[in-house]
Amino acid sequence: MCYMPVKILMLAFLITVVGGVSLVSAADADADEEIPGFITSDSINLSLPQPTDYSLSSSEIADLLFMREEEQMAHDLYMVWSGMYSRPIFGNIAQAEQTHVNSVQLLIDRYNLSSEMSGNLSSGYHNPDIQALSETLLAQGNVSLTDALKAGVMIEEVDISDLNKAIANTTRADIIFVYTNLRKGSESHLKAFNSQLS
Repeated sequence: MCYMPVKILMLAFLITVVGGVSLVSAADADADEEIPGFITSDSINLSLPQPTDYSLSSSEIADLLFMREEEQMAHDLYMVWSGMYSRPIFGNIAQAEQTHVNSVQLLIDRYNLSSEMSGNLSSGYHNPDIQALSETLLAQGNVSLTDALKAGVMIEEVDISDLNKAIANTTRADIIFVYTNLRKGSESHLKAFNSQLS
């Protein structure tokens, strides 16, 4: 099989590959603690498998665009609650969510998809389901710290479920690689939120 030269991308990403083992970064592993020296673009290299063709199926395209907005929603809501509540968990996980956004955007750029369908909390989300969910969760999380933590649990549970569906819809190694590691991060976030509620 012929591969294009591997493109080394410098990102503030959740994982690095050491001896073929994916490692979740401190941003996910200790989401409730202050993180001195948070991993930056200068400290991680991400190497993705190169595709042999760039023609995605309609479901693969839909999943990438959906996951891009869903990860953006998570980041945006955590940033709101980081400003409202003193718990570091929201700010720390928001940093990790930005790397989730960046990683999906990497795939969107790789496959030359339009980014015009990627909204945010200020401008609104293009996907009506994500828009509706963001409005519901924002209202819930703005009530109290406990409600915000519960909303965080819901965000991560939904994200994990949607990532599982997206993984099942593709056989592409690079997309599976990114989705799988995003799922690991979301599982860590979910554990952190649940620990705050116990």
